[in-house]
Amino acid sequence: MKNTKRILYVTDFFDYPHDEGIKKTAYNLYLNLSKKYSIKVVCKEGFKEDKIHPVQTNRLYLSFKIHKLIRSFKPHVIIYFPFASGTFASYLRLKILNIFSPKSKTIFIALQNKSLKHVFRLLSLMMRPDISLTPSSGQFKYWNRLGFKSKILPLYTDVDLFKPVSVKEKTELRKKYGLPIDKYVISHMGHLNHNRNLFSLIPLKEAGNFVIICGSSSTPKDSIGPKSIKEELIANQIKVYDGFLDHIEEIYQLSDLYIFPVVTKNASISLPLSVLEARACGIPVLSTDFGSLKKHIGDDNHSIFYSEPRNFVNSVATIKSLNNRDFTKSNIENFNREFFDIIEDEIES
Repeated sequence: MKNTKRILYVTDFFDYPHDEGIKKTAYNLYLNLSKKYSIKVVCKEGFKEDKIHPVQTNRLYLSFKIHKLIRSFKPHVIIYFPFASGTFASYLRLKILNIFSPKSKTIFIALQNKSLKHVFRLLSLMMRPDISLTPSSGQFKYWNRLGFKSKILPLYTDVDLFKPVSVKEKTELRKKYGLPIDKYVISHMGHLNHNRNLFSLIPLKEAGNFVIICGSSSTPKDSIGPKSIKEELIANQIKVYDGFLDHIEEIYQLSDLYIFPVVTKNASISLPLSVLEARACGIPVLSTDFGSLKKHIGDDNHSIFYSEPRNFVNSVATIKSLNNRDFTKSNIENFNREFFDIIEDEIES
């Protein structure tokens, strides 16, 4: 039997494919909340069904259609999950939604660290949500300075999809994708733009490893880098997939190592979902000290290694020397439980 609480869930993109970190998190949150609560989704773009309502509206959500939907649904809780995270416009939108339903509790979710200019910071104090949730330690500290009630929120990973495979299955996956069976395979998932520091992976190829980069087909237009990025990577014999892959989990599973080379602030969500997915698949991770990774996940049972990009080649050599270590033990399922416990506690309180 479902809980009697009614949840209005407002976000930006519900359209397929769900192959990018924020999109995956937004959609997985809906799937799990819909099992327990009566829920309606308002989104800018998405597929239409009984629970999901794509609405063409202005930037502030000042819409008679949205107003009518909210007033008829009478939500106990409004969850707002903007893809742009904590911008002034995001706080203003949630305030407008709350005006449409003043008795509803408001929950704000932001995956990236965003600060406001002074005048907007002062105005935002009049628009504070009832609770703000983020995986970003920087955003958490910023909200605390503003006097927002906030909590750290780990992210959810689908462990039924992202899971370890046997050596035999790994070999079969490499055959399926036409990849070398006897090479050390290093993979990275993410947008093909300069902010991802992708050229730092070229020396790994030159050191004799096989390097794969899977770009997201959901990359926003303003995040797509010039064609020269892909061309230079391919010219250096790095395998690049820049279309949608039906089974992205198989790329992790056929890999020996996942690498996260990003150094630029806000070039990724603060707790990169790809790192969590790689760990759920039981492969080790080599990463820069990015965002909230160290704070939230640490070394995850001695399976995440941190390095400056200039030391990647030596770091990979060290990890390769640990070829007898079992990297499958992970804390990902604990993060999943904590993710829903925090959100459901706020819904119920």
